[in-house]
Formats: sequence, structure tokens, C-alpha cells
Amino acid sequence: MNGAQTARQARPAPAGPTPPAPAAAPPIPPTTAHTQPGTRTPNGTAVNGAHAPAQKGKKKATDQPVDPSQMYETLKNRIAALEEEEVHEEEEERRFAEEAQKSVSGMTETAIHAKYIELFAEFKRLERDHAKEKQKLVKDKDAAKSQLTKANQTKTKMENLARELQKDNKKLREDSKRLATCVEEAQEEISQMKADMAKRAERAKIQENKYREMPDIVVRVVCKYRAELYFKISRKTKLSRLFNAWTERMETNVTGGASSAAGASMVSSTGNGSSGKKSGSPQMNGTNKADAASTSGASSSSGGASSMQFIFSHGGRTLEPDETPEEAGIEDGDVILAVELMDLTEGPGTEELDEPHPVRQKLKKEWVEDPVEARKTLQSIFDGVVQERLKEVLRQYKLRESHFECVVRSKELEVLLSRARAAEQKQLAEAEKARADKIEDEPDSDRTRQFLQSLHGALHSKDLHPKPADGDKANSRRVDGS
Repeated sequence: MNGAQTARQARPAPAGPTPPAPAAAPPIPPTTAHTQPGTRTPNGTAVNGAHAPAQKGKKKATDQPVDPSQMYETLKNRIAALEEEEVHEEEEERRFAEEAQKSVSGMTETAIHAKYIELFAEFKRLERDHAKEKQKLVKDKDAAKSQLTKANQTKTKMENLARELQKDNKKLREDSKRLATCVEEAQEEISQMKADMAKRAERAKIQENKYREMPDIVVRVVCKYRAELYFKISRKTKLSRLFNAWTERMETNVTGGASSAAGASMVSSTGNGSSGKKSGSPQMNGTNKADAASTSGASSSSGGASSMQFIFSHGGRTLEPDETPEEAGIEDGDVILAVELMDLTEGPGTEELDEPHPVRQKLKKEWVEDPVEARKTLQSIFDGVVQERLKEVLRQYKLRESHFECVVRSKELEVLLSRARAAEQKQLAEAEKARADKIEDEPDSDRTRQFLQSLHGALHSKDLHPKPADGDKANSRRVDGS
């Protein structure tokens, strides 16, 4: 191949006179499209029988071994194709030279110079046009690059915006689901609250009717170690009167003895103080029962110092003296438990008890001649003392732990009690509010009476000023009005 190039360069110029310049521009040489060795043909094989390379996306299952004979044939075909291409190029150059000589033959030097000047001017013009086109292409290329950059930036922004929109859509879907669940829960709560309010209103209405029909209730006060009494009290009466009557009755039973039973009187809602005494008879279970207990003497007995004290509870809840049966939720036939408080630190016999002293173990003196035995004895004594002290410490810790648990339990019970009281107070407040609303909605009897009185007064004043023609009728009306 290199030898062919040197032969082509060393070829001498054609002899003879210079041909005249052609009258027209030389024809455009035909462009022969030579098939490159690497191009693919429709049948899938390369030039000179070479196989086309495999596609990039596919992998060969197994690497086939290279055949030397096939490789030699491929190289030989490639060399032949290159030599053939070189021969074609030489023929084209020779043909171009012959055409140029034919066009220049028969022309003078002046014509050749004129043609040369014309071609040189055209070359310069084409060179300027080429430079302008090149600058224009550079500008177009820069503009295309800037547009491509802007398009890429816009694409990036759009992708980011699309991702943000997807995130927002996902968040909105989650929010909508959460809001839907919240709305459903709220609707369920509202429906439940409506049902509860309807039940409470119905219960309050039933309770109000019951209170209107039965203003007084009969309760049973039971003390496990004392007696069992029945009291009839009003729903609006404070429980302090009941507690004072019970305490007075118990003190009377203690001072008077078991043989004489004190009488009991009815406690009415008006508190008129009328008392009727009935003798109580002992029952089979050892408890005294009475039909009613007196509260008229409770005020006189409460003035002095009472030696007996009781704690009253209803339904596991301690009753306060300032409460009423309606506030405490006591109904007809309910049981009130009374627990007596006793001070065990006072009374006869407590002074005679001496304070306990710790009993210490007596040590027996015994002299042992063997020092090893004496050491063992001392160690055993020391170990026994230490064990006793450790047991005492553990016992103290157990007592403190149990005390702490009791305190925590008591606090929990207080919290539960306060919550129950708050719930009851809330229920009572709602009942009172419903009752007040109902009373406000109903026409007031006082207003009706005042309206009727004013109407009667207006009619009476009209009757007092009758017409002169109707004297008899006016007199009769005046008599009727008076």
C-alpha cells in the first residue's frame, strides 16, 4: 500500500503543450459510494463475505474459537478491497486530469490567465461565503446548545416538579383518607353522643316523674355490730339530719340498754318535727329494726359532744353530710352502711401496758482451751447476730414496701372516686339543665295569673264607665263585676 502511494506521488507531469482553459467549469466528478467494510448489508453479512458483528445488547452463549483459515481469508479479502479502492481513485484522478487538459487545449495564455483570475475570484467568494456559513453554523450551534441547555434545565425542572406533584398527590391522598376516617369517627362519636343524650334525657324524665310521684323515700341504715333501722326522708333533705338521728339512736341504745328501745318518728320534707314513738322488737339475727327514725332531736343532740362517730357509705362511695339523697343517687329501698369509728388508744387498761423491750440473747461464758474452737464459736455468734440484724432489715423493707403499695392503692382509689363523683356531678348538672330548659319552655303559671288579673281589671274598668243609655245594664254589670 505504501509502495502504491510513492508511485502515485512520483508520477511525472504529462508532456506537451499546456491545454487551453475550458470555457466552462469542469464537471463535478461522480461520487462513487464505495461500500465500507464495516457497513452492514441487508442480508446481515459484511463486504467480502465477512460476518456482521453481533449486537451490543445480546451476549453470546458460548465463545466460539477463531478459525485461522477463516481469519486469513478475511484479511486477504480486506487487502484486495483496499487495493481495488486505490485503483479506482487513481483512475478518477487520471480522468479528471484528461478532462482538464481537454478543456484547456486550444486556449491562449491570456484566456487562461483570465479564466484563472475568474476562478480565483470565485474561489475567494466561495471562501468568504464558506466563512460566513461557518460563522452562521457556529452561531446556530451555540444557539442550539443554549436551547438544548435550556431544554435540559426545563426538563430537570419539570421532572422535579412532577416528583413534587407526585409527593403532594400522595400526601393529599393520605390526608383525604385520614380526614375521611376522622369524619367517620367524628360522626360515630356524634351519633353516640346523641344516643347518650337521648338516653340521659329519657332517664332524667323518668327520674323526674319518679321524684314527682314519690317525693319521700325509705332507706335502710345497717351497722354490722349495732342495729338496722329504716328512715323515711325527703329527697331534698340533707343527709346530716339522717346521720344525727342515727347517732342519737345508737347513743340512746347504748345508754338505755338493750331492754328499752327508743322510739322513732317520721322525717318529712317539711321538717315539722312531729314524732311518733314505736317500740322496736329484737329480730332473729340480733339486729333492732324500726319503721322510722326521729330527726327532730338530732339538732339538740348535735349541740353536745358526741362520743360515737360513724362513717356512712352507699354503693361503695362515702356519703357527705351536705349532700342530699337526690345528689347521692339514693333511691327507695337502698341500703346505707354505717361503720363505727373506735379509738383504741383510749380507754381502761392501756396505761398498764408496758412498752416492749427488745429481748437480747444471753451469752453463756464458757472458756475453751482450744483457740481454733474459740474462733469458730466467736464466728458463729457473730454470724448469728448479723443474720438476725439482716432479717430485721429485710422485714423493715418489706413493711415499707407494703406501706408504699397501700399508699399507691389508696391514691388510685381516690382518683377513681373523684372521677366517679365528677361523672355524677356532670350527670346531675345535665339533668338540672334539662329540667330548667323544660321549665323555661313551659308557660309560667304566675305570668298566666298576672295576665288574667290584668284582663279582669281592664274589663272591670270598662264596666265602671258605662254608656248613659244603658243604665240598667251598666248597673247589672257593675254588680256582677263587684
